[in-house]
Amino acid sequence: MVESTYARQRLRNWRQTPEDRLTGSEQAPEFIDRIGIVTLYPASPEFPNLFSAYVGDPAAKTDSAWDTPSGEIYTWRWALGSQEVAYYSALIRRRPTWISWSLFPAMLRLCGELRSPHELYHAGKLSAQAYHIVEALESVDEPLPTSELRDRAGFPRGTASRNLYLKAVEELESQMLLAKVFLGDDHTMYHTLVSQRYPQHVAAAERLNPQEALRAFLLSYLPHALYADPIRLAKDLKLPQDQLKAVLTEVQKEQRLSPTSSI
Repeated sequence: MVESTYARQRLRNWRQTPEDRLTGSEQAPEFIDRIGIVTLYPASPEFPNLFSAYVGDPAAKTDSAWDTPSGEIYTWRWALGSQEVAYYSALIRRRPTWISWSLFPAMLRLCGELRSPHELYHAGKLSAQAYHIVEALESVDEPLPTSELRDRAGFPRGTASRNLYLKAVEELESQMLLAKVFLGDDHTMYHTLVSQRYPQHVAAAERLNPQEALRAFLLSYLPHALYADPIRLAKDLKLPQDQLKAVLTEVQKEQRLSPTSSI
C-alpha cells in the first residue's frame, strides 16, 4: 500500500494537480527532459503524461473533440516534435511516448532491438511487410511522409492495405527501429529509421549492458515517481519481472527511497 504522502507528491512531481499543472506546450520540453519518459495521453498509472499534466487532474478523461484539452494536446506533437525536444514513438503500451535524449540510449538498449533489420528479417524475427518499410526508408536520405512511405513500401490505398501498413509500423516501433519525426509546419507525419537518424544514440546504447540500462532508467524514474509497482512496470516495458525487481530493490536502497511501494 502506497502512503498518501508519497501518492500526493508523485502527482505534484508529475504536474497532475491544479497548482502544478502545465499551462502550455512551452513548459513541456523541460518537463520531458526532467522526467525522462512521458506519454502524450494517459497510458499507464506508472508513467506521467502530458494530458493529465495540462489539465492538472489524473482522473480527467480524454475525448475526440478538437476544441478540448485532448485536441490541444494532440497539436503539441508538432509543437514539440518540430523542436526535436525528445525521441517520439509508440513505446509505453504502444501509445505515443516522449523519451528525453539523455535517457534514450538506455531505453533503446533496454526495450529496443539493436540488431539490424536485415539480420532480424533473415532470422525470421521481422515480417516481410515491416522489412518493406525498412527498405523504403533505407533508399532515401531524409524521413518520408506517411503517404510516400506507403507508396514506396508497396502498400496501395485501401482498408486492407492500410491495416497491413499500420501493423508493420507498430511492429517496427515496438522494437524501437522506427521513429516518427515532425518537419515543417504542415502537420504531416514523417517516418525514419532510428539507426539512420540517431546513430550516436544507437552507439551509446550498444555500449551499455541490460543491467546498466535498467539502472539508468530507474535512477531517472524513481526520484520523480517515488515508488513503483514492479509487476506493472515490467509489463509496461516488456521486461522480466525478476530482473526489474532485483535492480529496483538495489536502487531503492542506494537512493534511500521507500521500499513499501514496490510490493
